[in-house]
Amino acid sequence: MKLYKYARMCWASYFYFDFLNTRNIFELDFNQEKIQEENSLRGYREIKVNLEHVVSQKHKDKEVLIDLRQDDAWQSKMLNFFDEKTNFDKLNGEFGELQTKNFIQRYEVQFHQPNTTSGFSATLFYDKEKDEFIVGFRGTETDNFISSIQDIV
Repeated sequence: MKLYKYARMCWASYFYFDFLNTRNIFELDFNQEKIQEENSLRGYREIKVNLEHVVSQKHKDKEVLIDLRQDDAWQSKMLNFFDEKTNFDKLNGEFGELQTKNFIQRYEVQFHQPNTTSGFSATLFYDKEKDEFIVGFRGTETDNFISSIQDIV
């Protein structure tokens, strides 16, 4: 069972925890339609990305929104427009419904280090059942890493 737990943690470490509690997605109704909201800059209700959003395949490929500038200056409006047009951030969770439920009941994300230029990334999970911490490291950008080593040599 321990091997399965660690395999699940390794798999989870590839999800985009960078967005957790820092960025928004559109809130959807029961028909998976955006909920309109007059006072919102985009005209639709937004919610913070939570752990379920990050790990669940139900939310895979949903757009993660850029934080818009709140003032009415023409520069801010122009920057918001370009930010929106060039934002390609999406969620990438792959856990099924039961896996997602079990994962969010058992684990908390204590810290996440997004990819560095060398491709290093790490996530510190807290296992609420066992009262222990699990750290997941990964390196995904081997081209950048090799280039960095070549630059050093």
